[in-house]
Amino acid sequence: MHENVNLLDPDLFPRGSGPPHEVFNEWRRDDPVHWNPPNPDYPPPGRSLPTRGFWVLTRYEDVAKVSRNQRIFSSHTGGPIIWDFEGEQLERQQAGIMGMTLERHRKVRRLVVPPFTRGELEAFQPDIDAVAREIVDEVAGAGECEFVFDVASKLPVYTFCSLTGVPPEQREMVAKLGNLNADVENWGSPEEGDLLMGLFQMAAGITEEKRQRPDDSLMSRLANAEMDGESLDPLTLNMFFVTMSIAGHETTRGTAAHFIRLMNEHLDQYDMVCSDPDRYLPNAIEEVLRYAPPVVKFRRTVTEETELRGRKLKVGDKIYLSYPAANRDPEMFPDPDRFDITRENAARHLAFGIGPRACIGARLARMQLFSLLKEMIARIPDVRHGEIERMRSIWFDAIIRMPVTYSAETS
Repeated sequence: MHENVNLLDPDLFPRGSGPPHEVFNEWRRDDPVHWNPPNPDYPPPGRSLPTRGFWVLTRYEDVAKVSRNQRIFSSHTGGPIIWDFEGEQLERQQAGIMGMTLERHRKVRRLVVPPFTRGELEAFQPDIDAVAREIVDEVAGAGECEFVFDVASKLPVYTFCSLTGVPPEQREMVAKLGNLNADVENWGSPEEGDLLMGLFQMAAGITEEKRQRPDDSLMSRLANAEMDGESLDPLTLNMFFVTMSIAGHETTRGTAAHFIRLMNEHLDQYDMVCSDPDRYLPNAIEEVLRYAPPVVKFRRTVTEETELRGRKLKVGDKIYLSYPAANRDPEMFPDPDRFDITRENAARHLAFGIGPRACIGARLARMQLFSLLKEMIARIPDVRHGEIERMRSIWFDAIIRMPVTYSAETS
């Protein structure tokens, strides 16, 4: 019935106003380890990167099982994303925290984790709250704004720059380059990819600055850390900076936009959230992440012959972990297509991954979302969105434009 659906079609999500859940339901039921062939029209003209076919996992149990087993299903071999990199490009992917060998990943993660622990984040909370107030201050009196970039994107950019030690005058460039990283399907020309090196150059400059003048920032900690008696190499530091600029930005921004969209579509549940944000908002955020995960997939590569639900998988085969599909698996989430902010197990979603490669910034993302959305609920609770524009992407279910209106706050 859906034999022509190809997940390498960047127009698939925008065309259907989100992930193709009817297709995922069919695959989950009849073909849970589904073969997705190459797309002859992808990559776009002017891009030479080939993309082979891959196996798509749509059941929660399978996505979790494969995510946890790095020995057979590697994030390092082939890298963590679905493109087929070779040579220097593959080395870059394998140097990033998502693509390192598991042993190296564990060591680097120990260096990276401290700023994301509960204690350090609690100390950071007042700054997050203050910036959330400033963001809402800027729009509350206008009665309308473009939510994605006027509101949703600002807090994660501030947070990323504060954590990594990026000076305030470079925040706008971080936002621009981070967005460019995420929006690769819409580059006007291959040369636009050269701009990505701007993040490498920024990371290198910050690394040198922090070695000369150390502080408490994350990049300073990494720049001055040693692992196995040696400093971290420049490629590892650069790729960590690039990964954080995308992951920390896109996930939080996208979830905030989906929150507004879903609350508009379920006003009875929004009324519940508004009645007691401290009680209902945390789980409402989890349900938004389950229902509309902003990152739609990661890749694993098979390292030894194995079998999954009767499918024989060969060495080198690619596995596509579908988070939107897994998050709608009825075996984990009863009545999964129902949006329910009181769902008891909503937090078991896979929007932040699972296993050794799970997102290190998940707690921070939740903290930012709660702070920003609670401020909005208190100040401009009647926010309503207009026509939504979605990103053309095989990577993200991202809203890139969402005009909103609301009662202007009066002083």
